[in-house]
Amino acid sequence: MSDAQKEGIRGYAKTLMAYDFHGIIRTHDETGAPIAVDIPRSDPPAPIASKAEVYAYIVQLLDEAKAHLANAGNTFSFKLTSGFAGFNTPATFTLFNRALRARVDVDMGNYSTALTSLQGSFLNSNAPTLTTLNTGVYHTFSAAAGDLTNSLFDPTGTHHLAHPSLETDAQLTAAGAPDARYVRKVAPSTSRTLSGITSNRRFLIYGSNDARIPFTRNEELILLRAEANIGLNTPASRAAALADINLIRTVSGGLAPIATVPGAGGTYSGDLLLDELLYNKRYSLVYEYGQRWVDLR
Repeated sequence: MSDAQKEGIRGYAKTLMAYDFHGIIRTHDETGAPIAVDIPRSDPPAPIASKAEVYAYIVQLLDEAKAHLANAGNTFSFKLTSGFAGFNTPATFTLFNRALRARVDVDMGNYSTALTSLQGSFLNSNAPTLTTLNTGVYHTFSAAAGDLTNSLFDPTGTHHLAHPSLETDAQLTAAGAPDARYVRKVAPSTSRTLSGITSNRRFLIYGSNDARIPFTRNEELILLRAEANIGLNTPASRAAALADINLIRTVSGGLAPIATVPGAGGTYSGDLLLDELLYNKRYSLVYEYGQRWVDLR
């Protein structure tokens, strides 16, 4: 293989390693996680690194991957799945790499760095539509031999139910209908009780056993930019955050825009603008990457 082909493999592999390590540390949080895992299976388990060490390693992997991709030429030496359509060359895959870096930056509270990462990603807020908001990188599934099917496909609501608060908490459109995201993503189902929680709502998000699951989408990136700008907490950044939130509210939710930047108050975070961001993350990104669970924590 040529040096450029090897660099492409390194850039791809380290990006996906970072994605997986991020999923692990988001799950385990303060308990940390092992990172020195390139060891024989017969060796003792790798030591547990601290949360800060894991996040530092994730950033290192993503930035090393970006450097590899810059030296990988115009094409990869291997074929990516259809879920990477539009992001299947070293240059376009780098946009995905920076999107993941932005997600990590926001988790770490590095808001200025997150905005820089987003500038290098595929974030696009021009002439937004549901189609452009869904632009992104996806896990793919199929029933073909050797492939996996999407285990979240549950057309009868037997295993995966939507929490009933998704209905009761949904804001209303000008016509009095629930948030369009709720309408698109949740439907009535047979009532079931599990762990003391009863629900008669099921998810519509994955409508077949080969439905794609996002790694990340443009809609999330716009909300990440809003979250980073709220974190910076200047009048200009809060105004920019409201513009992004309104974009998502109107295009994805069918809701009226918020006229002015709200201030302190509310019953959740103490900041009405942050409350609104969290509401939109909940309905835009439900059942994608556990954002609601992490935000509640």
